[in-house]
Amino acid sequence: TQLIKRPQKHRKKKPLMLPLRMKYPTHLLAYLQSRGIRPDIIKRCLDSGVLYEGRYNGEAVCVFTGSDDTGVVRFACMRGIGSDLKRDCSGSDKRFNFHLLPKQGTSGALAAFEAPIDALSHVILQPDWEGHRLSLSGTSDVALIAFLERNPHINTLSLCLDNDDAGRTGSEKIEGGLARDPRFSHIKVSVDPPADGE
Repeated sequence: TQLIKRPQKHRKKKPLMLPLRMKYPTHLLAYLQSRGIRPDIIKRCLDSGVLYEGRYNGEAVCVFTGSDDTGVVRFACMRGIGSDLKRDCSGSDKRFNFHLLPKQGTSGALAAFEAPIDALSHVILQPDWEGHRLSLSGTSDVALIAFLERNPHINTLSLCLDNDDAGRTGSEKIEGGLARDPRFSHIKVSVDPPADGE
């Protein structure tokens, strides 16, 4: 008897489900300022559309977004303002993660972080550093590899993952993976976890 091959079902990509956007981000402003993020940095993010205050299950949340090269939002993650909620929005494509552009012009430098709030903190701690800042949503290299593929001019990478077991292990894996990939052999990689704690 001959086996009949059934056509493979292609899983349809879920649409990105963004939380309701609030007109006035008062809770977001208070929360991020309490975390040490300056108002001018928050305003820059709000104005560029990579951040907004949303509502999720009746709760105020910070929504951090990432867009593709045409400006379409393809990724979003939420951080609870009055809770410890941390999650990606349904339908998010991690290849297009939260990304802060350099203030002026182009740059060949990139710093990678586990979370958007870490990238914002880096702006405060390293005000003179001019480069791209990218969130990975953890220690996966999916967002990083996709970013490097789209931006072949990047020549230096600082891995600023958390200073804990997961962060250190993640940094080692990413550094090793990049070293073995000939596409990224031109990139100078350094591992630069936060000096204190996570």
